[in-house]
Amino acid sequence: MRTWAVDMLLRQRVRLAGLAALGGIVALLLIMQSIFAEVVSSEKWVNHSHQVRNTATLVLSHILAAESAQRLYLLVHAPEARDRFQGYRDDATNQLLALSTLTSDNPDQARRVTALTALSTARLDALQMPMAQTPAAPDRITLERGESLMAEVRDQIAAIDDVERALLTQRQGRVNGLRLLFVAGSVVICVVAGGLVWRLSSGAMSEADRESRVRQQLQDMLDEKGRLLREINHRVGNGLAMIGTLLQLQTHDTKDPQAERALAEARTRVLAINEVHKRMLQAETVDEVEFGALLPAFCREVAAEYGALDRVRVTSTPVLLPVETGVALALILNEMLTPTLRRSDQLSSPVHLSLNLVENRLSCFIDDPSGQLPSDMGAARVAGIGMTVVQALCRQIGAEMAFDKAGTQFYISVIVPRTRKVQAA
Repeated sequence: MRTWAVDMLLRQRVRLAGLAALGGIVALLLIMQSIFAEVVSSEKWVNHSHQVRNTATLVLSHILAAESAQRLYLLVHAPEARDRFQGYRDDATNQLLALSTLTSDNPDQARRVTALTALSTARLDALQMPMAQTPAAPDRITLERGESLMAEVRDQIAAIDDVERALLTQRQGRVNGLRLLFVAGSVVICVVAGGLVWRLSSGAMSEADRESRVRQQLQDMLDEKGRLLREINHRVGNGLAMIGTLLQLQTHDTKDPQAERALAEARTRVLAINEVHKRMLQAETVDEVEFGALLPAFCREVAAEYGALDRVRVTSTPVLLPVETGVALALILNEMLTPTLRRSDQLSSPVHLSLNLVENRLSCFIDDPSGQLPSDMGAARVAGIGMTVVQALCRQIGAEMAFDKAGTQFYISVIVPRTRKVQAA
């Protein structure tokens, strides 16, 4: 009992450890999910910084392209140059709007973009004014005011780019740190999960090995008990055979007819029990006996004891009976056959014995045309038959018996719920 309690305590501890490990893995997974969400968010901010820098660069590029288109128009007065200028101006305006949207969450950058938008618009308006007037001389292409405005535009774009570069470095470092933490957490989860799986698998294998060893031990114990039981049964059978032999020897040495008859009857009783025991050994069972196959051999043994080997004719149905019922029926039939076989001679009519099974009722008939069977219970006692044994055995198995008044028939019936019919060999 104490070992069982210790085993249960150890199993509970193992289960708690497994649940704790599983809870740890779930917590780590939740943390990893949070870290992954942070990585994704930080990567979005990194991309945002790249977009701000690229957009600012595109604003400067479009303004410079608009300057080139304006100078080309002033030199050659080509309509295509004016259209190209207008396209670059629209592109620069669109990029300024995009840049304003991108920096709306950063007040400092938003102020710089506002200043950049004002400077860029002033520069583009200054570029467009000569194109709307009467064609002028080429010396009007370079304007001092235009150069100063472009210098301020470049300064604002450089300031925006410097701030975004600093933010990009900071955000990229955060992303790298989170990625490293994510990788480390993944490794930890893999190690913990692998350790848990190994622990559970090794525990399951150990449990399976233990159960296999226990089953093998139980099987060995059952085999050993079976071997001991067979050995005991063999010894019981040898003991019964020895008792029968001793009774037979004692019968030959006895001069008193009454004592000789008593010894012979005792020997037939031992033979009845031994016959049931032999059948049980042949079937290697301990609780059932095939009574239909046992009956002919038993009747031959009893008839041979009185020198009436060919006098008993048996008709039986294959049927399995509990050993207790089989032994009791064999002893009862022995007591019924003994008087008629003892008085038989070569001219006596054959004795017919039939065994029938209808549902769960087993019936046995003994028919002796010579009328040597007892006609009632009183006649049985006068005839010296061991009716005390018969009555006790009938009460034991719940059997009913009847006698024919002419002494030619004996009937016994017993209900055996566990009986099952078998195929004849």
